[in-house]
Amino acid sequence: MKVVSVDPLTKNVFNIARRVAKERKPVVLIGETGTGKTFLANYIHRLGEFNQEPFLSVRLTDFPETLIESEIFGVEEGVATGVSKKGGIFESVGFGTLCISGVEDIPPKLQAVLLRLLESQEFERIGGKKKIRFSGRLIFEFQQEPEELIREKRLRDDLYYRINFFEIFIPPIRERKREIIPFLKEFLKKEMKRGLQFQLSDGFCQILLHYDWKGNVREIQNLAFYLASSGKENFDVEDLPPSFFISPFNPIEDGLTNRLTLRELTNSYIRAVVSAVGGNKTEASKWLKISRKNLWERLKQK
Repeated sequence: MKVVSVDPLTKNVFNIARRVAKERKPVVLIGETGTGKTFLANYIHRLGEFNQEPFLSVRLTDFPETLIESEIFGVEEGVATGVSKKGGIFESVGFGTLCISGVEDIPPKLQAVLLRLLESQEFERIGGKKKIRFSGRLIFEFQQEPEELIREKRLRDDLYYRINFFEIFIPPIRERKREIIPFLKEFLKKEMKRGLQFQLSDGFCQILLHYDWKGNVREIQNLAFYLASSGKENFDVEDLPPSFFISPFNPIEDGLTNRLTLRELTNSYIRAVVSAVGGNKTEASKWLKISRKNLWERLKQK
């Protein structure tokens, strides 16, 4: 996917990423779900010296707890009946990049195993005696601040201090709203038929800018797929999924925070009413005592 960085916050993220890409020390990425942590990890890998080596992304909780060590370190033949020799993830990555998430969701004793690897840069397959050198780069993803996870006793503090050489925080999309429309356009170009032109109405864009985007960039990608599947080329308010009218915001608070004009505040209130009735335009028209045509016109306004 093309890098979208029109907001100063995002530009700063990629500036730091370009700097750490030249290093081989561990990197910590922090951001809500869907903010693009794995994309950024891959970006760092591609700018690194060993970008021809593998990039592997793994969530530790995808494995049963009893198999985590064998999956990441591998096993030697004969450890148990019917068990064949198998290399683990740390071995497979070579000089490449291993992106790990879910560290905070595994038991402390398994976190201690990771800590030993980080300290020695060596590991053994389960049932083996030969020391294997780890030569890759490690990137760790967290959805919460690591300090908060430490306070909750979900993350070992000694492990965190061992991996915290470079820390990059990826802001949620609601804090960099100027990138919402560019992201959607980029995803639509990918999802729609090649060469097909599309247009987004002003009212459509305004609703997107007021939406909460709890799923962040991933949610924008899902919206692009939803819109592209409609077969349309021009998108207006009525083309949005119902969920976009069920996430109310406080119009007065919004008006004071963003210094809205009276017209903008009025339109903000109208959108809040539409949200309150679950997107039902007929009910919203009755509530506001205006015609459905007038309602549509107001929803299209900035």
